[in-house]
Amino acid sequence: MNKVNRNAKAARPEAGGIRCYCLGSGPRLTALTANMFQGPVFDHFRAAGLEVLLGLRAVLDAEIEVMTKRAKKGTRIPVE
Repeated sequence: MNKVNRNAKAARPEAGGIRCYCLGSGPRLTALTANMFQGPVFDHFRAAGLEVLLGLRAVLDAEIEVMTKRAKKGTRIPVE
């Protein structure tokens, strides 16, 4: 026989019958990240992102240089 846990809270639907799966963590995360997009934290993340992009550009530039300096295979044959 199946036992029913009568102490468990029933899922409460939110407005409009839509159930919130974040269990209230959404507003907490919003409050936590509210100051992330301003001040010194934003400046730090922006500078870090810029460094990542500059690193990617250096890797791409090096690969482009290697590919352009490779000896071309094959020989030219004059066609009459």
